[in-house]
Amino acid sequence: MSRSIRIIPIIVLLFVILSPADALLSGEVWEKTTEDKEHGIDVYTRTVVGSQIRAYQGRTTVEASLDALVSLMSDAASFPLWMHNVNSARVLEIINDKERITYVSQGVPWPVKDRDLVLYSELKINPDTGAAIINIEAWPDAYPEQEGHLRITEMKSSWAFTPKENGMVEVVYETYVDPGGRIPPSLVNVHTLDTPLNSLRGLREMIKRPEYRDAYMDVLHKD
Repeated sequence: MSRSIRIIPIIVLLFVILSPADALLSGEVWEKTTEDKEHGIDVYTRTVVGSQIRAYQGRTTVEASLDALVSLMSDAASFPLWMHNVNSARVLEIINDKERITYVSQGVPWPVKDRDLVLYSELKINPDTGAAIINIEAWPDAYPEQEGHLRITEMKSSWAFTPKENGMVEVVYETYVDPGGRIPPSLVNVHTLDTPLNSLRGLREMIKRPEYRDAYMDVLHKD
């Protein structure tokens, strides 16, 4: 099934081949915080210079093709089905087959106001490892503010999919996000752990669907 990709939010870490999260968080060490042994998910956190909010990283290994994973990440309409706390998502602009701008609405428990993000994302291929990397960053001014939402202005993220032996792919999901408002950083740090856990659980299930499992992404096979 051929779908030309135009990838999704680049919101959380930029990279060239390494994620800008590395630049943002350089010098800090990832500390294992929690795990889901049943699904093979490990979650780490680390401090960010100048912020009381910690960045998080989720890791897992899945049996899938890069086409399946990139296909899923390019399908913004699917985000509410598997990404933690996402109410809705839609593509605002497809820049080219590797770059796009996406709008995401996130639900937050009452009485906190719902958040939203405008994300720029870009797909890159590491020629040495064959990894497909999606870098994401917040572009808060690229779309008008929406009623009932507080716009998140600080967010960087990345998804890295690295092929391994026997058809396995290592998935690494990193994010730093400041939700804004008056939420205490200590509370943010506790609840953000749910994001990598639930999102990676969702990803593991979604890539089994035929529309992703059998996908062929032209962008991954260009010379």
